[in-house]
Amino acid sequence: MPYGVVPVNIPIMSVRKEPMNAQKSFSGLFAAIAAAIVCSAFGVVASADPGPAGAKLEPLGPVPVPADNPMTPEKIELGRMLYFDPRLSGDSSLSCAKCHDPSKGFSNGVQLSDAYPGTKHWRHVPTVLNAAYAKFQFWDGRADSLEAQAVGPIAAPIEMNQNYTHLVEKLSGIPHYRDQFKKVFNSDVTMDNLAKAIAAFERTIVSKPGKVDKYLSGDKSALTDSEKRGMELFTGKANCIACHHGALLTDNEFHTTGVPEIEPLQKEADRIATRHFFATDQKYPNPRSVDADYGREFITKSQSDRGKFKTPSLRELKYTAPYMHNGAFETLEDVIEFYMKGGGDHKNKDALLKPFDLTDQEFDDLLAFLEALSSPTPITAEKPAELPKKSDGTL
Repeated sequence: MPYGVVPVNIPIMSVRKEPMNAQKSFSGLFAAIAAAIVCSAFGVVASADPGPAGAKLEPLGPVPVPADNPMTPEKIELGRMLYFDPRLSGDSSLSCAKCHDPSKGFSNGVQLSDAYPGTKHWRHVPTVLNAAYAKFQFWDGRADSLEAQAVGPIAAPIEMNQNYTHLVEKLSGIPHYRDQFKKVFNSDVTMDNLAKAIAAFERTIVSKPGKVDKYLSGDKSALTDSEKRGMELFTGKANCIACHHGALLTDNEFHTTGVPEIEPLQKEADRIATRHFFATDQKYPNPRSVDADYGREFITKSQSDRGKFKTPSLRELKYTAPYMHNGAFETLEDVIEFYMKGGGDHKNKDALLKPFDLTDQEFDDLLAFLEALSSPTPITAEKPAELPKKSDGTL
């Protein structure tokens, strides 16, 4: 798909963790700890192995915009209205913002996602922050654009549980939406254009130039000495850059790190039912035999992809805890401890994932750099003052 470019303002923040005593031993992909932001598997590589040729850190640039969905203020505003409107769900109780809450890092701040009443979810909510730059959407990468991602949860029985045809009729009965679709798209309400509007809004939910961006753009005073040392570890000894590089700090690939299955997903019948339903929905063979989240394998049907999840961005880590695709780790320290051990146990675990040693000072420096990748203040989005009413004057 051809892309144009629309300049969009970009942010980044810092929060120090308590210093830890004694020498630290953790995976070279410690940066992946941060990667836990969106919570998922990400590539983890020990320092003895070089990163990919030409891998480097880059400042975050303009947001890529599809040629068939140009950004306009009116489209963004329509998308914002739809993003916050719970009427997109089957029972009018769940909006996009319910799970991707601007006040919670555009996630939900807890281990697992919210779910449609009467059901339970099985994965952590990936943040919308900087999703505009991502090659893949969802932890398993089953969507390749924001437009494709936007409509998926609307119809998902465990998420918004809405019928597309009914939703089109529902929104068509709201004069403001009917008028805005005509103004923005010169068409009636359609699911394709609904997806484009929401995607346009989500392309405004991005980081602004922060300390690291300024440093990479030539301002060598933008980082503290500790943060500079941390960057050297990130790109050198720790080799986090092997999987976390470029402007978004991700290789846009899928990796198995052995993140443990959490207890609710092992014991709660409703969450197990959701896992089996998802496997069935993806046409995975023998879905009731699925005893864990197979990640990318559900999409490719290749056992070599079992346990692989998308490498998340390392930007805005402070606002997206807990971490990993299943929210397994509550804090960044928990993630560090996980990689200190060389990750978890899994037959498909990356061969390069192994324990790694850092001194206390090195640990603190690397942590300082990772924290410098978050914005000084949270990225937010303003909720509409009111939602448009139906033709009968009700919501």
